Amino acid sequence: MTATVREVTPESPELEDLLEAIATAARALGVETYLVGGFVRDRLLGGAQGKDIDLVTVGADSMPLLAAVASAYGWHPPERFERFGTAQIRGGTWIVEGVRARAERYDPESRNPDVRPGTLEEDIWRRDFTVNALCQSLDGEVIDITGKGLTDLVDGILRTPSGPAETFAEDPLRMFRAARFVARLGFTLAPGTIEAMRAQAARTSILSIERVSDEIRRLLVAPHPGAGIEVLREGGLLGFVLPELVAAIGIEQGGYHTHAVYGHTLATVDAAAADLVTRTAALLHDIAKPPTHVIAPDGKHTFYDHPQIGAEMARTILTRWRFSNDEISDVSRLVRVHLRPIQYDRETFSDAAVRRLIRDAGPLRAKMLDLARADTTASAYPTLEELDELGERMERLDAGGAVSAMADPLSGDELMAMAGRGPGPWVGRAKAAIREAVIEGTIPPGDRALARAWVEAHTEVLHDG
Repeated sequence: MTATVREVTPESPELEDLLEAIATAARALGVETYLVGGFVRDRLLGGAQGKDIDLVTVGADSMPLLAAVASAYGWHPPERFERFGTAQIRGGTWIVEGVRARAERYDPESRNPDVRPGTLEEDIWRRDFTVNALCQSLDGEVIDITGKGLTDLVDGILRTPSGPAETFAEDPLRMFRAARFVARLGFTLAPGTIEAMRAQAARTSILSIERVSDEIRRLLVAPHPGAGIEVLREGGLLGFVLPELVAAIGIEQGGYHTHAVYGHTLATVDAAAADLVTRTAALLHDIAKPPTHVIAPDGKHTFYDHPQIGAEMARTILTRWRFSNDEISDVSRLVRVHLRPIQYDRETFSDAAVRRLIRDAGPLRAKMLDLARADTTASAYPTLEELDELGERMERLDAGGAVSAMADPLSGDELMAMAGRGPGPWVGRAKAAIREAVIEGTIPPGDRALARAWVEAHTEVLHDG
């Protein structure tokens, strides 16, 4: 039967219009259809709703329903994802995903289940948490098949529909999802959940790093990332994904610090701006403190070179987590420079020192300052006002990108002509010496004439090596 729906409407309809189009198509096709998952949960919580709508169809493939809705709005036809048994349409800001109700049985050695068509009840009971197992009919009736979803939603409890040990044994990724939902929703775990996670932690070995990394990324940008990380620690999972942070537990710091390294790290992540690069840098900014920790004869805790060593450790960790090359480069740079803004002192920092920081931070200057503010907030450093002043001073000294977008005043060809010699590593060293003179303020940025005059007065740069 061909579904007949209303006339084509704007590409990105209002939510209620889109839901009505789904209901109209479902009635025309005679397909029993329900709203499920996070869309229902967030709608009932009354907060900001996402743009992903999940549907479950009972006894029928979801493809014809999605095709009818896509046709109504002039969207592309649905795309099927055979691996996950789902189909999806996209239009404007919306993503509508459909799946046929199913029952699953898991092989203990794999996270890929044996799947067969199932009833709505079977589909609901296989889901990860009761608050995600709520469903809603297309006429608005909320259906709580587990009998606990609505109560848990009100109480802020994250509970598995079946026993947590069974739920996590079937699909260990659900343990990482538990940490992510704690971070996102601010919920607490039901009694027995952490114990079940510890018992099943070794099952994470069957998971792909890409799936785990995706959960970590989503956890880090959630409103309460520190709480999510703490779930991973308490559940015995942190050692599988970030043993370098486990090593920070119990490492004291002293000075202006009010927490040991692990606690300070979580506080910094919570205080950082909620973008992935800044939050990841906050997570890893002190990752090298455990291997660099030394207690001096006077009892002082020292962590020499931890920013530089930490930058390399961050590269290793994020490569392991399959972050992109750009993300790895940005986070590593932030870890490398994270301490320098905190060390800023208006009396001792010269303009040249500020220009070097501008150069070294590059396009990440705002994120560097955000990270420094979070680091300061997570301790007792008396530097927040000075960080504001540093930001203003950097803006003033970098007016028009004079430093951050600084180009070499003299080209390699010009330097070779002045030196009367051919190309070689010396050209790079000469350019670096000229850039350093610009940073020092000896040569104004972009002033080619003064750059030539400076080189003529310092001919040793033309004959270095």
